[in-house]
Amino acid sequence: MQPKTDFRRFSYGFTLIELLVVIAIIAILAGLLLPALAKAKSKATGTYCLSNHKQLQLCWTMYAGDHDDHMPENSQLPGGGNRDGWTSRGPTWLNGNAFTDIDDSNIRKGVLFKYNDSSGIYKCPADKSTVRDKGDIPRVRSVSMNMYMNFRSNPESDLYNNCWHKIGDINNPSSSNAFVFIDEHTKSIQQSAFGSNAADWTLFGTGKYYWISFPATRHNNGTVLSFADGHAESWKWVEQNTLEISNKDGWIVLQRGKRGGDRDLEKLFGAVPQTIPVK
Repeated sequence: MQPKTDFRRFSYGFTLIELLVVIAIIAILAGLLLPALAKAKSKATGTYCLSNHKQLQLCWTMYAGDHDDHMPENSQLPGGGNRDGWTSRGPTWLNGNAFTDIDDSNIRKGVLFKYNDSSGIYKCPADKSTVRDKGDIPRVRSVSMNMYMNFRSNPESDLYNNCWHKIGDINNPSSSNAFVFIDEHTKSIQQSAFGSNAADWTLFGTGKYYWISFPATRHNNGTVLSFADGHAESWKWVEQNTLEISNKDGWIVLQRGKRGGDRDLEKLFGAVPQTIPVK
């Protein structure tokens, strides 16, 4: 006859030490994986943003193809109601104000919308900002257009000769180096145009090394731009001063760049007309 086994003598649970070891291993793995996952997510949103810019750039090119090479209007004036904030004198690529628009109706009214009826291509997926005084409503736009791209289509305007008006006008730099759309900073974006100084011309009495509008820094301290030849790029900002501006409180327009020369602004100058008036 076999003796009975007392199963109560055996324990199948973890000891406290074993449990602490397992928790420590999980914590180490999480520490290794989370940065990698965050980096992968950032790369994915950057790729998405590039795709959006390429699609919007294609709309711009198609519009010119339908209008004897003329670029879409890129001009607005203060006005248009309490929430719109900006309006145009005629058909334009965009009306309204990204800071206050509560829906995509102004995007839909723009002349580019018929070429791609997705308002999502006007916004970077990493932009989590909300509408002014409507904190629960996400903004609908994060992109603006280079002010030198048909900002003034009226030959009577003082700025008419400072802008390109047809794609065929673009030279110095070439169309592959002249930017059209840019992802703008949430504390800078308002109307449709992205303002900037040029290498030999300045706005509002500023010095050369001033940011007029300010670019986004959402993608690894950089932004996304599209160019007149149809391609899009990610640019990473390298000046510490640029990154410090991006973290300021309040509006960040008309900001002084790095004294004595600013590599980020110099790069931007290379993507706008090299001579003003344009030739």
